[in-house]
Order: sequence, then structure tokens, then C-alpha cells
Amino acid sequence: MSNNFKENLNSNKYFRSLSPITQEAIKQSNIEIESEEDLRRLAENLMKND
Repeated sequence: MSNNFKENLNSNKYFRSLSPITQEAIKQSNIEIESEEDLRRLAENLMKND
């Protein structure tokens, strides 16, 4: 099944506000991202672990 939200991350304002390292980690993750809430949760977890 296609995940349109993850495929269109580059058009998301919040995603574009993240550091390039965090953006790349999100793109390479195998985690299902179906909404901005999912995106924010994943980004926060990644930034905690930096």
C-alpha cells in the first residue's frame, strides 16, 4: 500500500523546518508515517537520541 504522506514529506512545512540530518533519518526509516502527528512524534524521538 502506498503511503502518500511519507511520499510527500518535502511539501510538509514542519518536515522542511527540521535539520537535514533529521529529515534524512525520517526518509530512511521504515516507520509508517500517516499523519503530521506521526511525523512530529518520530522527529521528536530522533532528536532526543541525537
